[in-house]
Amino acid sequence: MRVALYIRVSTERQANEGDSLEEQENELKKYCDFRKFAIHQTYIERGKSGGNTNRPEYQKLVKDIRQKKINAVVVKKLDRLSRSLLDFEQLMNIMNENEVEFISIKENFDTTTAMGKAMLRVALVFAQLEREQTSERVSDVMTHRASLGLFNGGCRPFGYSIIEKELVPYPKEKQSIELVFQKFLETRSTSAVAHYLNDNGVPYRDGKSWDIRQVHKMLQTSLYLGHIFWKGKTYNGIHQPLISTKTFEKVQAIFRSRNFTKATNTTPALFAKRIFCGVCGSPLAPNYAYNSRQMKYLYYRCTGSKNDNKKCGSRRPYFNLEQLEKRVIDIVLSLSEEQYFLPIENKALKHNEQIAARVAEKEKVLDRLEESLSDIKTRKDKYLDGLLASRFSSKERDLITTKLSELESEEKQLKSQIFRQQTLIIQTKEEGLSITEIKKMFIRYRSEHPFESHQTERTELFMIIENITCAESQLEIQFNLLPWKEVFPLRQAQDKL
Repeated sequence: MRVALYIRVSTERQANEGDSLEEQENELKKYCDFRKFAIHQTYIERGKSGGNTNRPEYQKLVKDIRQKKINAVVVKKLDRLSRSLLDFEQLMNIMNENEVEFISIKENFDTTTAMGKAMLRVALVFAQLEREQTSERVSDVMTHRASLGLFNGGCRPFGYSIIEKELVPYPKEKQSIELVFQKFLETRSTSAVAHYLNDNGVPYRDGKSWDIRQVHKMLQTSLYLGHIFWKGKTYNGIHQPLISTKTFEKVQAIFRSRNFTKATNTTPALFAKRIFCGVCGSPLAPNYAYNSRQMKYLYYRCTGSKNDNKKCGSRRPYFNLEQLEKRVIDIVLSLSEEQYFLPIENKALKHNEQIAARVAEKEKVLDRLEESLSDIKTRKDKYLDGLLASRFSSKERDLITTKLSELESEEKQLKSQIFRQQTLIIQTKEEGLSITEIKKMFIRYRSEHPFESHQTERTELFMIIENITCAESQLEIQFNLLPWKEVFPLRQAQDKL
């Protein structure tokens, strides 16, 4: 049986506990001699943290496992391989796929035996528990922050800057917000407001032009009233409002007073309100016309103004509705197949590697903060022991008491910083992508396709697709579980949209 020995030690542990590389190696070799294992290679990690997988020897070990060069991995203790149960679970999945056993001497994990396999299952149950508790903690932290009126992060709201995680009014954009509400009260039209802003050179974010969607969303955002909206609930925020309650209520009254009725001759469209022009960014609206033979022709057309939209010009782009929708559906169906999903999987793996690197950097900061906190506690204990064990003058006692107060203040600040850093780490980990869940999303759609009704298919597609941008030669699709847009050719060889 060919086995790999994995040995790791951090400089701190080696210095403080004497758990040296040589001791680990000798113990593992004795164990292998006793079990009559052939040692394929010894992977020695010097001065590396077990809190992440960004370790050169660890990566070499994973590579050899995938190449089936070994039958088992032997370590002295589980924390030598990984301090994270989630990382350990991922490694075990790789080992199971390649029929590689795992042996940890101290914890008596030995998957070559029935008891060892049972113990490992228990460990993986706790890994699942840790993952679920992490998700719950993040949710609880976010809800608590919202209840305190704190901004929970994300895209910077137009009109505000984010300084030390708090919303602070941004003067130039604040004026634009006030102008949006003022003009809407005058015109009662989101389209008129967008045209006014563009005509008068009022820039949106990053100098982009305004469109109806942005104006409409802004007019209904209670954030500008000083509120925080989180998980269906509204809380009083600590940030400064940009709009008065009176003005906001007038705007909402206009929206409520409008009588929206469903047209009797509407054009059925799967992607209405989710598909946009790749030239100007305006929505593509479903429409229809009759040809010379009085046959109905369905199409999506850009809703940008003929006069004001210089990018599209007077001839706004339009696309055959049936062929465009079929193309998108074919793309979604194809992504349930491994060969078409592989590029997305590779991007997701790189994304997760970047997240892991960011987490590692934040964990280093957390370690330094915790070391500083430990140092302060030690200094406090020395001062307190000195006060109890020795006699000091009144002046000396006052000086020591003052110093203790300073240390307690530093201790509180460090605890606050540690809490914030722990929250950052949890939030960063949550940015990682679950490749399994992304695959399931596409496979589930294929398994249920075709659908019993047009509305059911539209609902299922909206669970997968956030929006689509359609240009002359390509489609950009924003999938709900991906932080980037995927680009596909608009036309297949036989299609003509």
